[in-house]
Amino acid sequence: GKIIDNSRANFPNFRGYNSISDSFCNDQKTLFGDRNDFEAKGGLKALGAALQRGMVLVMSLWDDHEVYMLWLDSDYPVTSSPTTPGVARGPCSTSSGRPADVESQYPNSNVKFSNIKYGQIGSTFGH
Repeated sequence: GKIIDNSRANFPNFRGYNSISDSFCNDQKTLFGDRNDFEAKGGLKALGAALQRGMVLVMSLWDDHEVYMLWLDSDYPVTSSPTTPGVARGPCSTSSGRPADVESQYPNSNVKFSNIKYGQIGSTFGH
């Protein structure tokens, strides 16, 4: 496969991270004005311990009746300016993603997940 390097986070007064670290997570929470729940729960060390215990990969197709999936690929929260770091999350309109629209326009939606690989970091593709 082709390796595509991570892009660097590009915000004013924010180091150009291109990987996830405790420093990145802490700085990102500060920049976005979010509660740092990740650090409070032990950060990457606690995540690593949880992964060692084993987890189940779950994938699904769903719609969001509360905030219309805007948190994924639109401006969210909608009460904040899109110029505020962390608000502009993708190109979709804030009027998109309404479950009534999605369900009426795509009533027979389905998904197939395939070619899923898992293994130690760096082991699932050729170099």
